[in-house]
Amino acid sequence: MLGVTVLEVPQWQGSGSRGAYRLRQGATVLAGLFPAGQRMRVDTDGQPADSRDGVAALDTLAANLSAVRAAHANARARGRTVVTVGGDCGVDLVPIEAALAAHGDRLTVVWFDAHGDLNTPASSPSGAFHGMVLRALLGDGPRELAPARALRPDQVVLAGVRALDPGERAFVAEHRIRHVAAAGLANPSVLVDEVAATGADAVYLHIDLDVLDPEVFGAVGTPEPGGLTLEQLITAVRGLAARFTIAGLCLAEYEPQTDGCPEVLTGLITALASVMDGDGEDGTAQEVENIAARAWPATYTASHGGWLLRHTPGVTRRRSNSAAPLAATDDPHHGIEVVESFYRSRGLPVLVQMAPAHHHAGLDAVLAARGYRLAAPTLVLTAPTADVLTATAMGDTCAVHIDAVATADWLDAYVALDGHDDSTTVAELVLPRVPEPAAYASLAVDGEVAAMGLFVAEAGWAGVLCMATDRRQRRRGYARAILHAGTSWAVTHGVERLYLQVEAGNEAARGLYRRAGFTHSHTYHYRVADSGATPQRRDRLTPS
Repeated sequence: MLGVTVLEVPQWQGSGSRGAYRLRQGATVLAGLFPAGQRMRVDTDGQPADSRDGVAALDTLAANLSAVRAAHANARARGRTVVTVGGDCGVDLVPIEAALAAHGDRLTVVWFDAHGDLNTPASSPSGAFHGMVLRALLGDGPRELAPARALRPDQVVLAGVRALDPGERAFVAEHRIRHVAAAGLANPSVLVDEVAATGADAVYLHIDLDVLDPEVFGAVGTPEPGGLTLEQLITAVRGLAARFTIAGLCLAEYEPQTDGCPEVLTGLITALASVMDGDGEDGTAQEVENIAARAWPATYTASHGGWLLRHTPGVTRRRSNSAAPLAATDDPHHGIEVVESFYRSRGLPVLVQMAPAHHHAGLDAVLAARGYRLAAPTLVLTAPTADVLTATAMGDTCAVHIDAVATADWLDAYVALDGHDDSTTVAELVLPRVPEPAAYASLAVDGEVAAMGLFVAEAGWAGVLCMATDRRQRRRGYARAILHAGTSWAVTHGVERLYLQVEAGNEAARGLYRRAGFTHSHTYHYRVADSGATPQRRDRLTPS
């Protein structure tokens, strides 16, 4: 994420959960899931402490507060937006304090949480500060944990809150704090309208993971039934980002358990990273998406009413049978019926590729409201060719063969290594139609192809596609050798930068490309309205 610092705050003493200590590991996991960029870890006190003045571990929390203030100020002094990951919800005191200093009366805090966190030391049944932090931000908390400037009640919108203690309920009613219940978030415009009514130009997003329903995500200390789905949360965040400046973001209260809910976390963090990317690299992101669309041709392609329609019979790759908006539009409803008719008349599910994701927040919200589910959150990574050549250089040379066209031998090897139901159809209908110049790279061991990749050049860029390695030949540097040879070929064709797409959950591939010098550019995902056959999940680096 360009221009963003991920601030890891492994504070756990503010939680009243029996598994609170796991929040330290949770903070580390959450920070690691955000795309590579600048990261800082706050050295917080890791020991438990006694209660004082009605607050558990008050002295420890006060010491941590000073450490977070110093780290946050360091990040802000470099002109960077901060994403804070906890730890307990108490870690959000400093970031919101800073957002208020920057935006003043034009800031609204949207509090995505199962709980109000509006207790005082006198009203709290547990003494845990994570249940008091929002009240403290409103100027009614312990002196040692007081913000430099307090929020006004009309600068807060509660979102998905469904468990309020009696004192909290009375406070919300007395101060008329805006509240959108979980059911209300089924329509993302309701939350946007509530925030707009505050007069805000900027919003700060506080996300306690227990805002999600326990059936969706249960790795939290204080789960409450009746929460949000992942799609409702992501759609709500994107709707806010489409209307307001995002002043900051906090993600907190993850207590890792056996299953860890990795797909939920990956999908959420991919979406949040897309939001935080903002508009800084819009030109590059759109350019890459336009080039990538041409690099993976469909049998049938048409432009209609601002949409690109793609169809390749027998292929289950999402990109081969999906629609993509050609540009952001002021009317996100425009053309949806045409898209739906096109795919349903062919007995296919309706897939819409949201690429780049942050260009199409309005359309994304409309499709979610129409019942489209989110699928395949995908990272787009880019790298200068010079960096990749340096990072992938090997002492011992592996013999990589490059063909200028898709030969029969290369296509046979692709079918064998790709190993999916539609691999043969892709080899017949897609790969022979890839535009030139292209490099079909392969590396053979004992006469059999052990690794392969495809590089497609256009306008100073080259896409890295179809990377695959024989399972029996992994961890021998063959994928690295393919990357090096393909990049060398790209340089001879005037290419200065590479791009590739990898699904957010593919940790092995992300590690390979990170070591090769690739960094995060932007994200995309699909919205799917099922009808007929459902595309299979892709876990390789063939375009998804």
